Amino acid sequence: MYFGGTVTLALVAAFAVFWFSWSAYAVAQRTDDLTPRVVALARAQDIATVGLGAAALRERLFRVEARLIGAQLFVVDEAGVVLRSSADTSLTVLPVGRLGEPDAGGVRAGSLSTAGAAGTLLLVAAPMDGGETLVAVQALKEVRDAQRGILTVAFATVLAGIAVAWVAGGLLARRLTAPLRRLEAAAERVAAGEWGAQVAEEGDAETASLARSFNHMSTRVAAAYEAQKDFIGDVSHEIRTPLTSIRGFTEALLDGTVADPAQRERALGAIKEESIRLTEMAQTLLALAELDAGAVEIQSTPVDVDQVADALRGRFGAAAEARGIHLSIDLASPVAPVADSDRLIQAASALVANAVAYPPPGSEVRVHASVEGGSWLLLVDDSGPGIPRADRERLFERFARLDSSRSSASGGTGLGLSICRRLVALMGGSVGVSDSPSGGARFTIELPSVRVTQRKLNTEST
Repeated sequence: MYFGGTVTLALVAAFAVFWFSWSAYAVAQRTDDLTPRVVALARAQDIATVGLGAAALRERLFRVEARLIGAQLFVVDEAGVVLRSSADTSLTVLPVGRLGEPDAGGVRAGSLSTAGAAGTLLLVAAPMDGGETLVAVQALKEVRDAQRGILTVAFATVLAGIAVAWVAGGLLARRLTAPLRRLEAAAERVAAGEWGAQVAEEGDAETASLARSFNHMSTRVAAAYEAQKDFIGDVSHEIRTPLTSIRGFTEALLDGTVADPAQRERALGAIKEESIRLTEMAQTLLALAELDAGAVEIQSTPVDVDQVADALRGRFGAAAEARGIHLSIDLASPVAPVADSDRLIQAASALVANAVAYPPPGSEVRVHASVEGGSWLLLVDDSGPGIPRADRERLFERFARLDSSRSSASGGTGLGLSICRRLVALMGGSVGVSDSPSGGARFTIELPSVRVTQRKLNTEST
């Protein structure tokens, strides 16, 4: 419809331009053809008035001249009153003064619309001796008849153009919209649960770009769905395992199976450890829900890095020692990060937890600070196997695990690093990963900073 409408408007506009241009050209050509004849006849009338004495002869000559040029001839005075004419007519006055300014020879030309059957008339007036004027009046009937014929042809052309445009537009529309219809069908398949549905990247540049974006989105949706299924399975297993342990030890304590004080102490210790695991998992899921809901409030104030270091030692010192990993924490620096203290501890904990969970016994994990430009950097270096460059960005996606054999029991739910990046971004910073001088991976938190005049340097390491 748009294509047909556009073609119709183009044809109508072209015809309108042609109509008015051709009309003006035809009238101008007729005027240019008639003017020299009228000027010559005006001179002849002057000669006839002087040389021919018989009025009848002059009248016959006047009529013959009118037929020769195909127009009616009138002789009018200065006021436009008709003194004589070449044919019987009811015209008594010709508005010669309305024909416009005369040219260098005193000739005037113009058109005059009448209400009668004659329609538009072309008038050319040439001056004669004695103050009289010879006026040639020619009907533009032939021009108007030609215009009506052209109008008929133009109307038929517009109709044919509309028909051709309608057919061509339909074919073009189907060709252009076919990729979009396939995209629509693929989107419906994805909505119905066919994750990862793909479409051909075809059509014009915009449509092909849309298809590429759809395929990328569909692939990511499928990957996210699979990761979420794995996560649900991991969480189910993670919840089931501590709950089973807690229930088993509790029943053993209640029914007297565990009576020895040492056994009772071990059972209570196991219940405590499993309760801590459940609490940490609940906190992770709660943090993720708060981030998704936009309910996280961030305070931007200078942070006491000594408190951050103490919190990290308290959380991971015992776990690192139990796994045979040497953990050193030293965040002393001449500047302080501008951030939210609690959220910074939460983000740093995700990095330290990741660094402590996977390296083999005997490895070293070093948490330290640095200053670069106007930024404060928290660096977590380990001496583990490192992270391949191709996997570094994916590492911060939800539920991401580079090694599928790593279960939540040995590492986590795959949410810690994703939460870390989002928290740091809310504090105006960034998180990245690179190669560590220790041979493993280096995780970096970069935050804006302010210089502190006095601060306690804490060099204690664990």
